[in-house]
Amino acid sequence: MAVTLKEVAKIAGVSLSTASHAVRGIDPGKRSLSALTIQRVREVAEQLGYRPNLIAAGLANNKTFTIGVMIPHLKGNFYERIIKGLNEIIYPNYTALLAIHNNDVEMERKGIEFFIGKRVDGVIAGYSGSQENLHLYRELQKHTPLVLVDRGIKDFDSHLVKSDYYLSTYLAIEELVKLGHKNILFVHCGKQLENKGRLLEGFNAAVSDFGLTDSAGIYSRCDSPTTPGRCMEHLAAKVIDYIKSNKPQTTAILTGRDWLAYELLAVCQDRDIKVPQELSIMGIEDSDPSMLRCIQLSSVRIELYEVGRKAAELLLKIINGEQTEKQRTVIKPSVILRKTTAALKK
Repeated sequence: MAVTLKEVAKIAGVSLSTASHAVRGIDPGKRSLSALTIQRVREVAEQLGYRPNLIAAGLANNKTFTIGVMIPHLKGNFYERIIKGLNEIIYPNYTALLAIHNNDVEMERKGIEFFIGKRVDGVIAGYSGSQENLHLYRELQKHTPLVLVDRGIKDFDSHLVKSDYYLSTYLAIEELVKLGHKNILFVHCGKQLENKGRLLEGFNAAVSDFGLTDSAGIYSRCDSPTTPGRCMEHLAAKVIDYIKSNKPQTTAILTGRDWLAYELLAVCQDRDIKVPQELSIMGIEDSDPSMLRCIQLSSVRIELYEVGRKAAELLLKIINGEQTEKQRTVIKPSVILRKTTAALKK
């Protein structure tokens, strides 16, 4: 015979209502249950083999105990770290339903419609950048708590958690200047999203503040006739061609993403350009491969795990009715110097 919640409450020495909140995590913030009470109730529930009837609980509380998570891609571990952070917060009370749109408008639309159809309790989304689906996000936010991550949407007032991309390029240029570099090239490619704009603004501000107006520059191009997957490989080769044909010689390159920096390192190896002796290279993100002994890429660390945690914490507050004002949380990055950057030889 199945163990009931009433039995769990009796053995744990708490009321039925307290046991319900402790086991299922229904609006726990409003009950102010102590960590000790929650632990005791859950331990009793586990010992007795109690399994909550989530369907009945969902019907009673108008909840599905699911969170929709929409991300652009799974390349590298950028969004993987965000998912890891948010899942740590929502588990065990909620289960994440994942949708990946690959920056495709139709896939993004289907993902939003899927979340609406499944009546998820909230959505954490990484926007594709297409204005075509803006009306869907507006409609979604009317009925479902929504938090955007990594990038905002123009003309759309929403909750947002992201890294400080302006500071990412600013701090990177500051560190390269400390190493003696003036002829610095910022290289990026891809869609012109909000975060890309902030990277450019931070770079331009640093160039102005550190007196690099006549020496630093931007290389923004992705005109390769090859397939999109090889765009960065093609761009890396173009960048090296560019700096070799221009005077004064570029001594340091900052890339908008670590993966472009990896391609640059490969081209430098193929062309016998010594890094960092002849050319310093720094990325932005601090992706996992950057820490490998064979790469050791200097990078600006974007705290993606923390972005995920903060987004989930904010979403739960909205779900529980504790947060109504639109909130924008910006998380500070930090520069990690490794073996691909060095002081400029005089």
